[in-house]
Amino acid sequence: MDKKRWGGLAVAGAFLLSKGKVVLALLKFSKFGGTLISFGISLLFYAQIFGVWFGVGLLYLLFIHEMGHLAAAKRLGFKTGPAIFVPFMGAVIGIKDTFRTPKQEAILAYGGPLAGLLSLIPLLIGYAVTGNDFWLVIFHLGALLNLFNLLPVSPLDGGRILAGLPIVVWIAGLAALIAYGLTHFSIILLLIAFLGGSAVWKRYRFAKQYEDNQSVLMLYRAARNRVLQAKAEQEQQPIAEPAESDQLDSGETTVSATTSYDPIAWTLRHDLQSLRSASPEEAKPAADELLRYQYDSANDYDALLRRLDQRIEPLLEAEKSVEYHQMPKKQQAITLVAYLALGAILFLAFEYSKGYLPLPSS
Repeated sequence: MDKKRWGGLAVAGAFLLSKGKVVLALLKFSKFGGTLISFGISLLFYAQIFGVWFGVGLLYLLFIHEMGHLAAAKRLGFKTGPAIFVPFMGAVIGIKDTFRTPKQEAILAYGGPLAGLLSLIPLLIGYAVTGNDFWLVIFHLGALLNLFNLLPVSPLDGGRILAGLPIVVWIAGLAALIAYGLTHFSIILLLIAFLGGSAVWKRYRFAKQYEDNQSVLMLYRAARNRVLQAKAEQEQQPIAEPAESDQLDSGETTVSATTSYDPIAWTLRHDLQSLRSASPEEAKPAADELLRYQYDSANDYDALLRRLDQRIEPLLEAEKSVEYHQMPKKQQAITLVAYLALGAILFLAFEYSKGYLPLPSS
């Protein structure tokens, strides 16, 4: 970048920090303040490097893409934040709700590239009417950006659309992205590949953990229900009145001896031993540990429940991950067809426009 452009960027920044404080304060309290501020800052950066109109065209593509996500989120009834533009990274919208199914995640993710495809129509009309190559360049860029976003790698839209399909889809997309990033030495692509690899590893680790501990989780759940029952029985027991022989002359009371037999604890232990006997071999060590802890805790049922919850929590997290990524076969087929159709149309748009792009001037 030449000194003139750096100077322009510095002057604009100084304005925002001094004379533009009033404008920034007004935008801050408006509904779209964050969007407008981030739009302006991004435009300053893009304009200094690529020129004003190219910056406007790029931000148009990003804005329509994010509005597609926003429209899909509203359709799902999700609460959202404003669209925020990040220079050289694109734009994001805040989703304040959690996806409950991979279908919801697919719908929200699909909305972005779909809106991106629709955003190409005005550009195509503009090129057809004016014949100006600018419209075709932005058209080509829009097809490329949305096609790239459809790569089946999380956190890209393609990976989120296909979250309900087998993990092998993510692995294939990740391998392709890494290969392309290495051969073209793209830091941004390799960074996305790193994030995608983390998502693949997390999903695989949870699936492996769940597969290896299904019997243990069933044991813990059954044991927890039984301990809750024992705790309820203990709380319903009447408080024993002290015997007359335990009354002292001073009016104080003491218990002469404590019985070593607790029928509730005995039946609980018997039931836990029965659970151990009925469990597969891989769950027996967990049952043995539970029996030892029941003895050591002196029938403190709250302590038993805390111990069980500590063991159950990571297994429940793995179970939720596995169940979340399971999608009915019919939904998988519909999702895959919609994904491939959108990708095919964007690819055709990309290839079509590539053949008409103006040659770079020498």
